[in-house]
Amino acid sequence: MTEKAEEQMAPTFTKQQFLSSKQFTAQEKDVVNAVLQDRERYSVAAAKKMVRDFLKKEAK
Repeated sequence: MTEKAEEQMAPTFTKQQFLSSKQFTAQEKDVVNAVLQDRERYSVAAAKKMVRDFLKKEAK
């Protein structure tokens, strides 16, 4: 199975569920709050990738 197919089959969660989970540190939860949309659903892998990408960005 391809990575994309696996991600489509993975369970998805709302921004609020990620904010109340223990998957992320307090700093990461601040990023989750900033980068995830309220009415969208994300797999754990997708949310972690968005947080990681945001934290790797260079400040302007």
